[in-house]
Amino acid sequence: MSKTRLDRKRKDHQAHRVMGFPERVALFVGAIHRPRAEELLAGFAEEPRERASAFLCEMRQWDSATRQARLAHEFGVCHEAGERLQQLVVQATGELRAAIVASLPPAVRSQFPQFAGGAETFPVAVRALAARLVKEASR
Repeated sequence: MSKTRLDRKRKDHQAHRVMGFPERVALFVGAIHRPRAEELLAGFAEEPRERASAFLCEMRQWDSATRQARLAHEFGVCHEAGERLQQLVVQATGELRAAIVASLPPAVRSQFPQFAGGAETFPVAVRALAARLVKEASR
């Protein structure tokens, strides 16, 4: 019997855990200055440096989507996300605009009542593109 998404166990890096300062710095440095991350973490005292280095090694095994999701989870959504989402909705046209508005979170969708419509069905590719554009504009 093949495993479904529901019965797979979560990977360790995806499990929610409270991160300390060394791990958060390692996450930031590993994402922003990947080639120099070890060098930049060398300024920590021994115990925090070991924790940060261990987390950095774990982080290097993540795919891009996991890394971006973890960054957003730990540091929040980009402060310009609202403006970027508004630009996205205004610049899109037709079916893509409707799919983008439909894929917005309810709190954000209420900012665009002029584009609100019924629950339309969109082609899979249009829905996927709209969801990806919203995700990228929110980062």
